[in-house]
Amino acid sequence: MAVVSLLPFQDTYISEWYANNNFGSSIALFVSQYVQPGDDYRSLLQFNLNQIPSASTIEKAVLELTVYRNEVSALPVTVAAYRLLNCWTQYSVNWDNQPKSAEAPDGMLNIPSGLTTGKVFIDVTSLVRGWYNGSIPNNGLLLKGNEQSNNLLAFRSTNFYDSNDCPLLHIDYVNGILNSFDMETLVIPKCTPYAPLEASTPIALAPRNKVTFLVRNASDSHCVKAMVQVSYSNDCDAVYFNDGYWVELKPQGYPGEAVALSTSAAAEFARVLVRGQGKEIIEIWARSYE
Repeated sequence: MAVVSLLPFQDTYISEWYANNNFGSSIALFVSQYVQPGDDYRSLLQFNLNQIPSASTIEKAVLELTVYRNEVSALPVTVAAYRLLNCWTQYSVNWDNQPKSAEAPDGMLNIPSGLTTGKVFIDVTSLVRGWYNGSIPNNGLLLKGNEQSNNLLAFRSTNFYDSNDCPLLHIDYVNGILNSFDMETLVIPKCTPYAPLEASTPIALAPRNKVTFLVRNASDSHCVKAMVQVSYSNDCDAVYFNDGYWVELKPQGYPGEAVALSTSAAAEFARVLVRGQGKEIIEIWARSYE
């Protein structure tokens, strides 16, 4: 897994009280209300995702902000991140011409009154995934706080002299497209005199794909083992070839009772074969990647 930390290429705040003023050169990003109604503040940020290689899978995206002013007086204030629906420019945007934003937030964070300085983080994974795959236009995001009472908050912007305090978007990603499948539960049959074996649903492999199976023994049995198999067909009666060796699965509650098994051979389909004494419950999460 790789991690990239991105500075916004645009960040500024807008003020309802100074509705025609632009604050693109400010060292601060203000949100929430100050003193009285009609004096609300919001902040806008936009990031370029070009540093993430094409055909990657974003695992997590978190916005980091540095608090330096906090006038929250009582209950914590919720700072919410909303996707922006229109384009804007840092050195011309103001309250009166601000771009429209979505009605529902894409991430939220509660900031209490006692937090006067320090780092805070907002999970915006779904939003950044949408920017990256093109399903959500990347016009940036809007930060809003409590606009009902005096609870002003301020974060450092990219104009601040200390780059350690600038806003950052941390993105964890993996090279290649990662496909996740729903968890599958297997129950090993107890059918004497036949072998107590059970197989998972076959996963199709593209020409360059591999599959990792996360396999967990959800029973108290000490007799469970698992193995990856591959085949040229997803037919349950087709010939399956062993791709590795039997791996022991410890009973639930033991350290290391879960294992990750990955394909190494070229084939069209892959599955997990498990064996035990019968009636054991096995949980399998499959992930394919290129």
